[in-house]
Amino acid sequence: MDDGLRLLRAARHTVTGPAALLGDPRLRSRAAEYLTDLTRPYGRRVPDGLFDAPPGALGQSYGEMAAELIPAVVPPDEPVDLLVLAFAVHDMLPGRATAAYLSHVCPGTPMSFALCDQGSAAAFTGLRIAREYGCRRALLVTVEQAVLPYDAAVPVPARHRAVAMLYGALAGDGAHGDATGNTARPGDNGATGGDGGAGGPDRIELGGGARVTALRQHADVGTGDVTALAAAEVRELTSGRTDVAVVLGADLAAAWPGPGGGAVTTGPPRQPSTGVWWALLDRLAGDAARPRPVVAADYEPGLGYLSVVALEPAGRSEPVGERGAHERAQPLVGLRGADGDPDPGAW
Repeated sequence: MDDGLRLLRAARHTVTGPAALLGDPRLRSRAAEYLTDLTRPYGRRVPDGLFDAPPGALGQSYGEMAAELIPAVVPPDEPVDLLVLAFAVHDMLPGRATAAYLSHVCPGTPMSFALCDQGSAAAFTGLRIAREYGCRRALLVTVEQAVLPYDAAVPVPARHRAVAMLYGALAGDGAHGDATGNTARPGDNGATGGDGGAGGPDRIELGGGARVTALRQHADVGTGDVTALAAAEVRELTSGRTDVAVVLGADLAAAWPGPGGGAVTTGPPRQPSTGVWWALLDRLAGDAARPRPVVAADYEPGLGYLSVVALEPAGRSEPVGERGAHERAQPLVGLRGADGDPDPGAW
């Protein structure tokens, strides 16, 4: 029996309005002082008077972005055991214990923590931790905001975006869905790929859900090696099947040597944390009427992490990439640390 997780519900949001917390002059002043102190040793400078700008020009609060998504995927009667917040670019209130705050507003008051300093690999690492944690329900939230108050060495994301994904244990424990596997809830809007803009979070229709059958992360992958390695992973996980969709992060897609056409979905550019998950939800929603397996992959060029995940529509008898019984005790390939974390110092 598979001991993994099934993706039950998902929601996403493109945030266009100002962060409410930054409307408070005291918090703005504290944030300016905090960021100035943090950036000074690295030769960065927060411009004088930056925080005198209107709140809408100052960036976002991840606590606000994620808290708006939680009710869209977690009903009050389905408490969560684990909450993971994944991000690369910090928000405008980096001194706030955001993961602890989100535990407070999430049903179940779950154990929670944040993952950063792994770039686009952070959400994959969060999913692997959720898979190995042994919880009944895990909420994975990945967020990014498009403003930094100083010059950065890399481009900031193009838009403020957040994606929330609720995963549940596969064992028939009643932790998810009804007897038919239907994960819809009263009030779900059944959205299938909207932008999740100013109208509020966009709930994604997933039908019976999708189970995670493989999750692999490779460290120390050079830019000259990543395309061949990614292609080999996709070939292995699809096992020559022609009904498998492929979803790629924008950086990986730019150099992808595999087949093109409708089978490959590409994440939006300059959305390193949310892009591949945004595209994955597009793919799952688009295939909801006739579900098929999906393999998603992303590459973090600055750190050399290649991450790959395979999902299978719930109820199928031939999972993609599932390990045999003799393999389940084996560590994931190519990991740097003995504990399976591609960067043991990242959290």
